Amino acid sequence: MEANTEEEEKRSLQCWPPTAGLLPWLVVIPGSGEEGQTFYDISESHCHVKNIPELQDKVVATCSYGWLVIAGYLISDDCFLFNPISTKKIQLPSLAPVFSYDKCVLSSPPDDPGCVVMLLSFDIGTVRVLFCKAGDVEWTRQVLKLHDEDGSDYVRSVGVHKGDIYILTWYEHLYLVKFDNSSSITLVDLKVDDSTCPTTAKFYCRFPTYLVETCGELLRLHCNIRHRQVLDIWVYKLDFEEKVWTRVKELKDQAIFIGSSSGQVLACSTEESRIHGNKIYLTLAEERTLYVYDLDLCALEVCLPCPNVKADWVQNVWILPVLED
Repeated sequence: MEANTEEEEKRSLQCWPPTAGLLPWLVVIPGSGEEGQTFYDISESHCHVKNIPELQDKVVATCSYGWLVIAGYLISDDCFLFNPISTKKIQLPSLAPVFSYDKCVLSSPPDDPGCVVMLLSFDIGTVRVLFCKAGDVEWTRQVLKLHDEDGSDYVRSVGVHKGDIYILTWYEHLYLVKFDNSSSITLVDLKVDDSTCPTTAKFYCRFPTYLVETCGELLRLHCNIRHRQVLDIWVYKLDFEEKVWTRVKELKDQAIFIGSSSGQVLACSTEESRIHGNKIYLTLAEERTLYVYDLDLCALEVCLPCPNVKADWVQNVWILPVLED
């Protein structure tokens, strides 16, 4: 990876408003052939248009630790890590042949020797995965079997906590993805008591569920969405010692951001920003509506950010830049 000059980094940083690095941006990426991306600043309720070539005709698979995992789209099998502030780029192996994935996770910052990029595709009873580290020339492919008797279990959510990857299923198995060596992984069932989370009942099992790390805790969120309307959101945290889920009714200064692409979810502090904490920001697939759920009041606000964006946009995604020291 070539180092960026000081002038390039300074020029990139000047393109971002002062809130960059404090709060995520909701970024709307247009369809093939369209230039420019629309960045929505939630603290100012204002849109900015930028033209980032690395996002042109690409899909943002996820954003973690200030880095984007960029997957090829339409005209390219290219895949790489990209830092939108420093403009640093780390090449990853090509995605050819095409691998259709449901979720992408980055286990830790790219400068961590243990950093893993993982793409997961969900099937009934199994999970197909691709994973690699920076510098690898090819992806490692593996099929993992879920530990259910009749082979009918299915993945609900995937998340990262303290560098470890976790998988939650419909049948309430919470798996730790264990790396046995550099080229093999297994699923370790943590045997979490599923009765401690009421929303695991059959009535709720189809609701979108997300795993996210915040303040050292692993949270699970259940979103009650019916007829494309957000009705309620429940939050639980995992007690690793007792192996139980406990209800969380306050996020304090934390805010959680859920995207419509590949189950994307991230959390950050609002302490030095101009928005209030204890809120969950949510977008739905094929919609431009932004839902803001107040966990304290159990109240929902709805707004339409970026009303001037063309209807043929491809993706909206949350991007949280991290300013380097």
